[in-house]
Amino acid sequence: MAVMFSKLMCRFGIGATKIDLILNKKEFCPGDVIKGEYELTGGRVEQKLKRIETDLLQYDQNSDRSSVLHQNTILSSSTMKANEQRTIHFSCRLSDSFPPSSDNVSYKFVTRLVFDDGVNSVDHDEFQIVV
Repeated sequence: MAVMFSKLMCRFGIGATKIDLILNKKEFCPGDVIKGEYELTGGRVEQKLKRIETDLLQYDQNSDRSSVLHQNTILSSSTMKANEQRTIHFSCRLSDSFPPSSDNVSYKFVTRLVFDDGVNSVDHDEFQIVV
């Protein structure tokens, strides 16, 4: 009965596997390769992973709009055991044409961990582009 309750709670995101994108630094130049790691921490029960999706977003304060500049998807058919720790390497090359961060322009990665049962775990990581 306790396992069924834990599975139900995971469907609402409580006690579900979590993801955290850890970047090697927070400031980059146009054309740099951003490196880091996805750190996954298993939840209360075993969950089947479907994919990891990461979007590179640019936010323009003047127009109050976000644009997706790059998307990265890692397909998976693995299972995260309860309380398991896992690390997956991450890299993304910045375009030479991205404008530097400013009061009006900012950047972040939005990472989603998608499970077979439709539950998502989401992480946001801001960074700066400098010249």
